[in-house]
Amino acid sequence: MIKAGCAQNVPAKRLYSIKELVREVGATAWFWRTQIWDGQLPYVQVGKKMFIDSNDVEKFIQKHKATY
Repeated sequence: MIKAGCAQNVPAKRLYSIKELVREVGATAWFWRTQIWDGQLPYVQVGKKMFIDSNDVEKFIQKHKATY
């Protein structure tokens, strides 16, 4: 039996791999890597893998949003 509102207890995904960013947000893996290497996008290093915080992706998008 599933209770109403139980989905509220499941935490949202916070860290994304570069592959996941490509799939979810778009652009290429090289684009995201260059943003990291240029210091435009913070990352979390776990072993050899780089993960990007979803909050930082949102800040990156807001910072680079064009207005006319």
